[in-house]
Amino acid sequence: MLNLRQIEAFRAVMIHKTVTRAAQVLYVSQPAVSRLIADLEYYIGFELFLRQKGRLVPTPEALAFYEEVERSFLGLERITETARDIREFRSGRLFISAMPALSIALLPAIVQRFSLRYPSISISLQAHSSKRVVEWVSTQQCDVGFIGLSLDDPSVEELPMAEAPLKLVMPKNHPLTACSVVRVEDLVDQPFISVGQFLDVRPEIDRIFASAGIRRDLRLETQLSSVACEMVLAGAGISLIEPATAMSYQARGLEIRDFAPAILFRYSALLPAFRPASRLATEFIKEVHKALLERVGHDKSLIFDGT
Repeated sequence: MLNLRQIEAFRAVMIHKTVTRAAQVLYVSQPAVSRLIADLEYYIGFELFLRQKGRLVPTPEALAFYEEVERSFLGLERITETARDIREFRSGRLFISAMPALSIALLPAIVQRFSLRYPSISISLQAHSSKRVVEWVSTQQCDVGFIGLSLDDPSVEELPMAEAPLKLVMPKNHPLTACSVVRVEDLVDQPFISVGQFLDVRPEIDRIFASAGIRRDLRLETQLSSVACEMVLAGAGISLIEPATAMSYQARGLEIRDFAPAILFRYSALLPAFRPASRLATEFIKEVHKALLERVGHDKSLIFDGT
């Protein structure tokens, strides 16, 4: 029966001209190469080499056969190279969809580092609301998503990565900077910038203020944590926002304080439920998970393990 080892022996003799050199290249003995050639000749039904003055001379049939063998080996080499590229992240595409807070405050730097590490990978980062990210992942329009809300959707696999309390952000000269922890009672009639009417934490924020009987001066509202921070920088008020964005604006001059009672915000990665995650997506999730822990701190509720 024809097998690949026989073809390899024939090709090695054709390329290197002698059984001795072919045996060295294949890491086998000379008799083993001769046996493989003989078995191949028996199977295909014609002679491949003639011995003339101690040299192997390929027959015309061998030359014709070698042309087809070489075409096949070139195809195998391309397949092998493709497998190597995939294994070593030399090629591929990663499509990411993420909530705006992470798309602005965290992911660009991770994408840049990932791109430097794997320069042949094409990466697309799209910013959408968390609900839209869920839609994109569930319909497999992206490889991985990052959200900031809880969900129960069988079409996606949720990987909670980090959970940390909302932060109060304010200008440097604000009177509340004297407090290490700002309590809900401290925000009576404070100009307040509301964020994320459709976020999970918004009803909890409203409930805490209502339960405490605290009236906020609700002058402004926005959907994006980064826009709220820009408003705070402009002196328009204070705001409660998710911690990743808050920490990124600390370097730009905003003061950040813990808020009591604490309101937890959860960051999660999403994968399509009905197909295996790509190695690229899994590797990228690990990078985001690491960056989140560095940014917002460790939390005992973490259940993401990167598998």
